[in-house]
Amino acid sequence: MRYPWNLNYWKSGEWQVVNERLHDMERDHERYNPDRGSLFKALQLTKPEDCKVVILGQDPYPDPRYSTGVAFSIPKDVEAKDFPPTLNTLLQEYSADTGYPIPSHGNLEQWTKMGVLLWNVIPSCRTGRSLSHDWNEYSYLTKEILTRLSTQGGIVFAFLGTVAKRYLNDVDLTKNSVLATSHPSPRGSLNSRNPFVGSRIFTAINDHLVNMGQTPISWELKDEGISETPVQGSNLV
Repeated sequence: MRYPWNLNYWKSGEWQVVNERLHDMERDHERYNPDRGSLFKALQLTKPEDCKVVILGQDPYPDPRYSTGVAFSIPKDVEAKDFPPTLNTLLQEYSADTGYPIPSHGNLEQWTKMGVLLWNVIPSCRTGRSLSHDWNEYSYLTKEILTRLSTQGGIVFAFLGTVAKRYLNDVDLTKNSVLATSHPSPRGSLNSRNPFVGSRIFTAINDHLVNMGQTPISWELKDEGISETPVQGSNLV
């Protein structure tokens, strides 16, 4: 995977610091999620010029079985009985909102092909420890992504959880629309004034898109023909 999106961040001291930390972990055989090759897969799958929706989460699943580099998405071969609780909550709301059945897989890459960027504002974590890579240096990357898209305009930004909401002020509300709920983790949904559960966020996103003259997203997650986009060779060194 080449450096995606041609961002200034890749030439910055902040990325140098992050890169050195990750290299130190690799040298010391300390695991982090996702692996280096998938670290910025979300940016690889959704090009900025194609982006219509940005759904922002917190950081990757701490269990390496689930972490893919695409927020909330898990590998297609994980059985439904083993879905992480956060994904279960998301899919239950998806079904209740859209009327589509809950799929047998948790691969959300179908959405990315329609212009939905699934981005964790903190792109990595130490395996088994959420928020362990809540590094200030990562904030420069998320800010640049949101500023670039916000300037582009006509985009719906959905901030899921308090960590994602740190970046609300990076969106130009005169050109874009914003939605904000709790994180879809079971705990987040219970302890919030704007719970994810019952938010009907998928139809709300489409309503905002239509109001801005955009084509709505077809949210249906089909069981047939599911394939994960392979990550090409990485030069993120």
